[in-house]
Amino acid sequence: MTTAPYLDLLARVLATEGWTVRRRYDRAPARLHVLSPCLPTIGESIRVAAGEGGVPWFIDSTGATLAPCHDLPGAVAQIGARLAPHAMAAAVRRAGEEQDARPCCLISRLRASLKRTRANARSPATPPDTSARWGPPGR
Repeated sequence: MTTAPYLDLLARVLATEGWTVRRRYDRAPARLHVLSPCLPTIGESIRVAAGEGGVPWFIDSTGATLAPCHDLPGAVAQIGARLAPHAMAAAVRRAGEEQDARPCCLISRLRASLKRTRANARSPATPPDTSARWGPPGR
């Protein structure tokens, strides 16, 4: 069975959803490495294998079936469900470690923005300094 066309379609959909995809077709079986842009060290390897009745299925690195190859949205959802928690945890760690650096993920940017908004809301507004114009209090 030729698996590259199925993996190519999945790669296009995953890239559209923001995932980093690396095609690994040089060795059998052909695989697709899916990584989070924020956490490129953890990912999932996807391959295609014939399922019941010869229907091709996407298979993850543990051998578990993800979705039939004709169900691209289902496969993307399954891959996202497996990798998103790792990406979230990394984004939260990075946001805590690098508060001044600009984060690469949307979630990290949102968290940093919320922290700035909360910090600004906590600091009371400073009243204008009128001592120079009116003199010290009590005059």
